[in-house]
Amino acid sequence: MENRLLFKPQGEAALLAYLGQGIDFALNCRVRELARRLLERPLSGVREVLAAYHCLQVQFDPLATKHREVAAWVEQEHRLLPRSRAVAGRRVELPVVYGGQAGPDLDHVARGSGLPPAEVVRRHGAADHPCYVIGFTPGFPYLGGLDPALAMPRMDSPRLDNPPGSVSLAGGQTGVYPLGGPGGWWVIGRTPWLLYDPRRHPATLVEAGDLVRFVPSRETRFPEAPPLSLGWETEGWDALEVLTPGAFTTVQDAGRWGHQFRGVPVSGAYDQAALAWANLLVGNRPGDAALEITLMGPRLKALRPTVIAAAGCDLGLSIDGRPAPMHQAQALAPGQVLGFRGPRRGGARAVLALAGGVASEKLLGSRSTYLLGRMGAPLAKGQVVRVSPGPLPTAGASCPELPPPGQVLTLRVVPGPNEEFFSPQEMDAFYGATRRLTAKADRRGARLEGPAISFAPGSPPSMVSEPNTPGVIQVPGGGQPIIMLREQTVGGYPKIATVFGPDLDLLARAQTGQAIRFAPISADQAVAEARRLAQEHQRLRRELAL
Repeated sequence: MENRLLFKPQGEAALLAYLGQGIDFALNCRVRELARRLLERPLSGVREVLAAYHCLQVQFDPLATKHREVAAWVEQEHRLLPRSRAVAGRRVELPVVYGGQAGPDLDHVARGSGLPPAEVVRRHGAADHPCYVIGFTPGFPYLGGLDPALAMPRMDSPRLDNPPGSVSLAGGQTGVYPLGGPGGWWVIGRTPWLLYDPRRHPATLVEAGDLVRFVPSRETRFPEAPPLSLGWETEGWDALEVLTPGAFTTVQDAGRWGHQFRGVPVSGAYDQAALAWANLLVGNRPGDAALEITLMGPRLKALRPTVIAAAGCDLGLSIDGRPAPMHQAQALAPGQVLGFRGPRRGGARAVLALAGGVASEKLLGSRSTYLLGRMGAPLAKGQVVRVSPGPLPTAGASCPELPPPGQVLTLRVVPGPNEEFFSPQEMDAFYGATRRLTAKADRRGARLEGPAISFAPGSPPSMVSEPNTPGVIQVPGGGQPIIMLREQTVGGYPKIATVFGPDLDLLARAQTGQAIRFAPISADQAVAEARRLAQEHQRLRRELAL
């Protein structure tokens, strides 16, 4: 085990601290102990600390602190960390129905291991499996301790769907898909326990540090994933009736912090600048909940006097069928209909803020819709959008139009953190190439296509999953990069660079086919630019208040 920490920046707002390398439970215990100590002795500006296999991630506000200050804080607490033996957390016994429909890959694993299916089951249940980290999806436990005879390579082509509770294995690890969904691990059974439910406390049954023991079961009833539902606060005011919901309209706010250790990402509005400006125009706080609109927007009828503002891309805002200006606060009278005629000038997303803020149900401290985590749901016809009570501001305030992505969108990136996978020549080629945004893009990640990125000769054959932050650019085996966005906490592909946070707002406004290039900046330059932009926004906000 190494005593000296290795620090690597992830963009302008995150730092990775490596305590060692590889999958080792004693090392993982030390990482988690350091994370616990950091949370008990917080540094001003730190938003969240996330422990993983052999490293931890600190996410922070670059307006309040910076990488060197965070590194000094982590280094100091690491020096004061007492040497102690690895101590596991709770022992969690999970019942499992093996084989048959519950475990369609049991026979495949048996053939690959050269063992009878019954012996696979026995060995899988004979060991305590330490949980190293929760990630990939909410509640998904990455478990070690797998019998080496059961180690299997991942599927060449991931299964498109698994039922909730699928117990699986791949490589030297085993795990459980709490909510089902796609995945490339071999499914040998299913647990009747629901490992994750955002309306339960705690939301996850297994935590990092726990020892999981699988116990064969004959249970025949299995729970479904928690339903998608969009609830509203009872004390809110009815503001808008949904006549048509639009292509994909959801409630989003500034994000959900403090739950990444459960695999629950920050989420929040894809275009944070549009959220802040739209809210400020109607007298809300910058991070209050609003409606995020994608491509074809909704039609909404006012049920009471309200003030609205739309910011971001021009999606053809109209009131009673007549064009209405973006980036301006406007009053609606009862009965008036607000609509969107479709994207103009190639934009993809906008944010619609309502005075008082959208008053949807809060889950884990946020109103943000996160479909994979079963929190919220898209708007539906006939729903009534509620707002928090409060006085109406005066209509008419306006702000500068937010810039569109342009013909070629240049995204500034901080190199790394996994530069060891790429040669200097390949890094230069990465910056010199133009790529295009594919249709395989959502709030979780945006896939690009263009010249394939090659790994350096002699680079590590694989990597242990590490924490992600919005904007990290992962490079899978095919060499086509993926920009990870607002709905993933942990990733197992090498990360060549991290997009500067404010530039992700430009990406949010881009449509399929958008040409994209990358330009490198240092971590210090990224922090300085974030602070310059914040000062500029503050000046504009003061002018808006006048």
